Amino acid sequence: MTLQNKKTQSIPRKELPSRLAQARGDETLDLLITNVQLLDVITGEIYPTCVAIGGEYIVGVGLDYQDSKAKRVFDAQGAFITPGFIDGHLHIESSMMSPFEFENATLPLGTTTAICDPHEITNVLGSRGFEWFLRCAEMTKQNLFVQMSSCVPALPGFETTGSDFTLSEMTALKNHPAVLGLAEMMNFPGVINANDEVLDKVEAFQDLNLDGHAPLLRGKALNAYLLAGIQNCHETVTLEEGRESL
Repeated sequence: MTLQNKKTQSIPRKELPSRLAQARGDETLDLLITNVQLLDVITGEIYPTCVAIGGEYIVGVGLDYQDSKAKRVFDAQGAFITPGFIDGHLHIESSMMSPFEFENATLPLGTTTAICDPHEITNVLGSRGFEWFLRCAEMTKQNLFVQMSSCVPALPGFETTGSDFTLSEMTALKNHPAVLGLAEMMNFPGVINANDEVLDKVEAFQDLNLDGHAPLLRGKALNAYLLAGIQNCHETVTLEEGRESL
């Protein structure tokens, strides 16, 4: 699977007619999983079903496929199946594992997608470290997306780091298919107080996802942070804070 397909999950035009024929039941499936219990993460229901697979795509779900012809039939014997788990934010290098070891540990347990911010390795190696993560994303079977580290160094002038990650270096890598947007904007005071360097980064990535990081931010300051276009935050501490952010 190419990275572009990882991002869009679209079926190539030349392959689509065959997959549609399999979905209709007019062509033999490559794999049919029967006797499986599906957890519907939208409705919360659990119900028996079949899963029809063509190539590397799920072409259909439902008991209508029970008697479909397939090159291979797998009886799940009542096991449960769910959509792949998505880890929406993590720092793989903080686990002291490479992306490949992380994949080995988590993909078999159902984490099919991980969205990482490699700002730890980028603090040490700068763009060299970030580009290494992009190359890893091109090679993993797990869908690995790499958000553009936004605050390297995290506190300019207050710490000793191995490198800076400049805006020009960031924008040069922006169009890589593994990049979904700007990673956690930890410098929320810079956003709120309209620091030019910080807003330059926000502006450069405003057409993509803008991840937030603003623990205990409330009231007018929270409104200012949101006004700049920040879309989420994984640092909520209290229930009331979370409700206000929502």
